[in-house]
Amino acid sequence: MDLDLTALTDSRLAAAVYEALKDLPPGEEARVHCSDNPELALKSVNLQLRDGLRWQLERQDGVWMARVRRTEDVPPRDVPDALLRDHRRLDKLFAQAIHLTDAGQMEAAEASLAAFVAGIDKHFRVENDVLAAAIPAPPRAAGANPVAEMVREHGEILDQARMIAAGFAEEERDADTLGALLAILAGYLAKHEQREEAQVFPLWQGALARASERDREALLKRVLEILA
Repeated sequence: MDLDLTALTDSRLAAAVYEALKDLPPGEEARVHCSDNPELALKSVNLQLRDGLRWQLERQDGVWMARVRRTEDVPPRDVPDALLRDHRRLDKLFAQAIHLTDAGQMEAAEASLAAFVAGIDKHFRVENDVLAAAIPAPPRAAGANPVAEMVREHGEILDQARMIAAGFAEEERDADTLGALLAILAGYLAKHEQREEAQVFPLWQGALARASERDREALLKRVLEILA
């Protein structure tokens, strides 16, 4: 798919890119042609799309071209990228479980929640047993250790998720009660992910930047094997 946006100024570019790419089909590449560097516009759009796009920039004869694909269509570039993608995948599964519960489709909701619990167990294994063990937070003069706090919250989240999943398995399950429990956990999970991505991921990103390329590649391979 080719998009000629060379006639647009910077002020209109982001809106046009958003409309063109918000429904980019899986497996398809969009080639966006612009007069000015579209990097800022693409970053703005990507925030709206929850990091759903990846791109490469080229410039030829004074015209910029961005080759854009959906994030899931390209390999993760590093460990934090893989974890962010898994956050989004797990968020979708959990939201699906809530939606199905609200709609009274309890068997389908139970299946979505079971997939979420299995996925988050793997995700926490990566963060707790692999990354937190290998890259501890630096000592602080005061305040909580963000890595230790993350690990503690992981235990609470997994316990709550398993408890709710057990409620779905009961013969006389109450959709209203289960829906309320899912909503409470959704709020806690969202706050946890925000803190983790803002406080812990930068620590890991910095440590990985100081590691050798070979070590980074080996760690990414191990992480992807666990998440698979």
